[in-house]
Amino acid sequence: MIWTAGVVPSPAGKWLQAETDRSGRVRVQNDLSIPGHPEIFVIGDVASLDHNGRPLPGVAQVAIQQGQYAGKAIVRRVTGSSAAAPFRYVDKGSLAVVGKNFAVLETGRVRMSGWLAWLCWVVVHLQFLAQSSMRLSVLVQWLWTYVTGQRGARLIVNHYGAERFPLQEAGQALRGSARQQPIPDLRPKGLDRFGCLSSRCADSDGR
Repeated sequence: MIWTAGVVPSPAGKWLQAETDRSGRVRVQNDLSIPGHPEIFVIGDVASLDHNGRPLPGVAQVAIQQGQYAGKAIVRRVTGSSAAAPFRYVDKGSLAVVGKNFAVLETGRVRMSGWLAWLCWVVVHLQFLAQSSMRLSVLVQWLWTYVTGQRGARLIVNHYGAERFPLQEAGQALRGSARQQPIPDLRPKGLDRFGCLSSRCADSDGR
């Protein structure tokens, strides 16, 4: 089995000129801001924050909680309220899908695997989608894949019919210029418009 993934972190630490860990993630304080710049929040897998002596993993669960905390902290500053308590991560467990009808779940003392864990994975992922229409769309796609074994495809199309792509404009310009150019005469010199040499095609009367 061969598995690959991106291993290069975001260059945010460089253009922020902030301290980073050995993985390149930005070191943040307990309020998720960088030292010396309380107006800059860094969250998700770009941020490096220790929790119980170990850095928080770069997973969606961490990013969601940090995003909620940062949003509330910004509202408190804008409204002039008291500062929020330091960020504290709440581990809600781990879910990993291994294949069709099989997943692994671990939360607290609860550990399970198999079809029931896979069903929990489906419910949790649908629940965390932002809009109900998106939940329905994803559920329909998953049901189609589950029943038929075929994966759907999303195509990006041009929704602005009046606009033209640069390649189309270039092609039309080339075709237009070609129509304006006169057709060159490639016949050998000495041939008339009938394709004959004047001396050979002339008859005895000179016609």
